Amino acid sequence: MKNNKMRLMIFMIPIGIAVNFVGGQIAVLLKLPLFLDAIGTLTIGAIGGPIAGIIVGLVTCLSISITNPQTLFYVTNYVIIGFLGGYLAKKGFFSKVWKAIVSGAGIGVFAGISGSLISYFIFNGLGISGTGVIGGILMSSGFPVWAAATISNISTDLIDKIPTAIIVFLIIWNIPERTLVKLPQGRVFLKENNTSQTAG
Repeated sequence: MKNNKMRLMIFMIPIGIAVNFVGGQIAVLLKLPLFLDAIGTLTIGAIGGPIAGIIVGLVTCLSISITNPQTLFYVTNYVIIGFLGGYLAKKGFFSKVWKAIVSGAGIGVFAGISGSLISYFIFNGLGISGTGVIGGILMSSGFPVWAAATISNISTDLIDKIPTAIIVFLIIWNIPERTLVKLPQGRVFLKENNTSQTAG
């Protein structure tokens, strides 16, 4: 049974990476103040565990770096998101929509702090994607570089990760139970373990 679960996850990991890559490219091309590259990471992490989430995050980062090399500096963010997705799901934080929102906010804060440090020390507070635009506006308005980097990264990650977590919640709760039981952390989301699939 354990081997079957691992084989299924090996099949699903590339799907998560593909979802991340497409979302990330859309955000970069449109210069959106979002990343859109963690839906696959959080979903695979939630149903497959922290290691699966980290793998998806790492490969996603490497893939996006092909067309946007600066992304590689933010590899720690991808690892954090993958780990937290798996860990929080195991603790039941994707069992209800309000818990998913809390999870998204927590992940957003952690990723935002990590991203702000990278932006400050490597990119002079400007970062990449939409965070650089926001940071530039804040600095031109008189904010110190460190404050602009912190505000732009945390706010952007919160705006990005909360909706992402809600989407992940909806994806997971629409996976048939016959499929969930075949996944490493799927039993966490079975109806027998959760009295409701909605907010409560």
